[in-house]
Amino acid sequence: MENNNKIYNKLQKHLWGVKKVDRKLKYLWWGVLGALVLAAGIKFLLPVKSPVTIEEAQGDREIVVYVTGAVNYSGLIHLPLDSRLEDALKKAGLRTDADIEALNPAQKLKDGQKIIVPSKLPAENGQTGSTGSASPSSASLSSAGVNSSRVNINTAGAGELDSIPGIGPAIAQRIIDYRMKNGLFSSPEEIQNVSGIGPKTYEKMAPYITVGH
Repeated sequence: MENNNKIYNKLQKHLWGVKKVDRKLKYLWWGVLGALVLAAGIKFLLPVKSPVTIEEAQGDREIVVYVTGAVNYSGLIHLPLDSRLEDALKKAGLRTDADIEALNPAQKLKDGQKIIVPSKLPAENGQTGSTGSASPSSASLSSAGVNSSRVNINTAGAGELDSIPGIGPAIAQRIIDYRMKNGLFSSPEEIQNVSGIGPKTYEKMAPYITVGH
């Protein structure tokens, strides 16, 4: 009988130990499960921010250019990044006398750029012609000496500038680019700031040019 009691007591102790271990495992399991639920809830409640792409970042940027001359609206124009001259002209609106041939609509614009849209000048025959055409012609300029119809270098297009003695197509385009970047010439002598026009070249063209606004 005594032996049976000892065996019974040992069996009870063993079972109690098993219950204690089982209880600890249950607590550990519930702790892990609670941590997982808490993490999932935080992830669900917090807003998820998607990464900003380069295109989206650039879409928020813009440039501001100043457009004046033969346009319906003269002033500051806000445009998206990487806009071209055509975009600025559409917003400003071209007047009927605008000399579009003197411009390059595909030109990329820069922030803070000043754009001067030239107007057409009346031809010698009294009709309004494009400044991009040879009016007055190079022949009339060369044969007339100091001609009374001087070319206005502030509004002349590429064709009319090309007709001035000492200026070819390349320099004519440089004059237009300089004018668009720096504004109107304040005096005929200022044209010497254009690359390719030195004192000798200016001496040839001086009798044929003037400035105006």
